[in-house]
Amino acid sequence: MSDELLVRDEDSIRVLTLNRPQVLNAVNASLGEALHDALVSADADPDVRCLLLTGAGERAFCAGGDMKQEAAQDRPGSRVITDTLRYRPEKPLLAAVNGLAYGGGFELLLACDVVVCAEHATFALPEVSRGRLATGGGLVRLPQLVGPRRALQLLLTGAPIDAATALDWGVVNQVTPSGHELRAALDLARSIAAHAPVAVRLTKQAVMATLRATDAEAWQLNEAASAAVRRTPDAEEGRRAFVEGRPPVWTGLEQ
Repeated sequence: MSDELLVRDEDSIRVLTLNRPQVLNAVNASLGEALHDALVSADADPDVRCLLLTGAGERAFCAGGDMKQEAAQDRPGSRVITDTLRYRPEKPLLAAVNGLAYGGGFELLLACDVVVCAEHATFALPEVSRGRLATGGGLVRLPQLVGPRRALQLLLTGAPIDAATALDWGVVNQVTPSGHELRAALDLARSIAAHAPVAVRLTKQAVMATLRATDAEAWQLNEAASAAVRRTPDAEEGRRAFVEGRPPVWTGLEQ
């Protein structure tokens, strides 16, 4: 396993730590692949009852896709996040949010079942400011979670919300004093892991099934919109402006 993803077991809890604090735990291709493989592996391990995702350091849970690597390799960071998140474990997946969760980092949380965050955590989907769409789950899962009006506020403005607002909107389950979020999430995971594994798995499966009644159609629309946006000049402009440290100049042109 890559040292960009730390993996350890706390009893029957598999703890996965995004370990790129120098870039706010942004997900590059290798980290995305390692995370996907770790989720699949933990789901198949009979000794693992719950999975717990967190980030290294105190500043960030995850700042999303690594746009600098994307610019260097011409590999869409949003695709790295989306491919990683298409696998949703059958076992409960919890998160301990130790700082900002932006873009794909926020979308990682949308794939989790229970989320605990530190009181200094913030949440944002700033893709529109880069000429992109939140195609790692923001367009599909966020409206299901918080309703269309609140989802559109996040998606259309790109502005962050704080931990208290995230709790009020149902984005997170619990807010703790900073530095205590991992302990609180582990306590919740141990509580879940203490119950009958099959009952826990089927409970999650039943709940998810009720939310996926039109999931296939939603993802098809998600893919079509993403492909259309990736073809626009503004998608490239957003990336270049970010790397060059300047405000983007939008054309609004389609292609």
